[in-house]
Amino acid sequence: MKYALIIFLTIFGISCQSQSNNVVLSPKEFQKKIAAVSDAVIIDVRTPEEFKGGSISKAVNIDFNDNYFEIHTKQLDIAKTYFVYCLSGGRSSSAAAFMRKNGFKNVYELDGGIMAWRNADLPIVNESNVELSDKITEDNYKQITESAAVVLIDFYAPWCGPCKKMQPLLDKLSKEYEGKASIVRINIDENKKLTRSLGIDEIPYFKLYRNGKEIGNFIGQMDRDSFIRILDGK
Repeated sequence: MKYALIIFLTIFGISCQSQSNNVVLSPKEFQKKIAAVSDAVIIDVRTPEEFKGGSISKAVNIDFNDNYFEIHTKQLDIAKTYFVYCLSGGRSSSAAAFMRKNGFKNVYELDGGIMAWRNADLPIVNESNVELSDKITEDNYKQITESAAVVLIDFYAPWCGPCKKMQPLLDKLSKEYEGKASIVRINIDENKKLTRSLGIDEIPYFKLYRNGKEIGNFIGQMDRDSFIRILDGK
């Protein structure tokens, strides 16, 4: 009996792990699965502001943090197949768990969210389903990094809370350091190929250049003193 129980638990554990692995898909697996399913419904659970910045083609936006998320989700047809994603995978995981708990049998998640999708060089569209192209090419970027002795690149998105909080400070520092350093903001939603080639997979993200050479990168929200130390090379 004891050995039978061990075997049962082992098989059950493998089964659960296999199920978990099957529903969390890499960007290319996610794309391939969508194409193979006739009743696929793609749900973007980010905020409307994030969604406007670019999404997967034919995705519908149901904000996971909205008070009406549960109501909207329960109105969906549980017989269909759903593909859920967010920025990096956190909200979509919670949304998918809620859906499964409420009877949805076929729910797939995008591992790493739209950041991973972008880094896999997969297409992102605007609200009219028109594919977005980069506004800044790699050649443009090189010119920017060589435009001053010190250049700080701020990779941001309009929907990013910490990015918004730092914008007034960065604008002020840009004026204070005029002639000594250049601070350039680059919208990742408008430059997905560039950010992918540079390995940007989270924001806020900063790259520092001196005389055209990259000498450091910094992630997350920072205060005035931190920026000054970076710009002054201290």
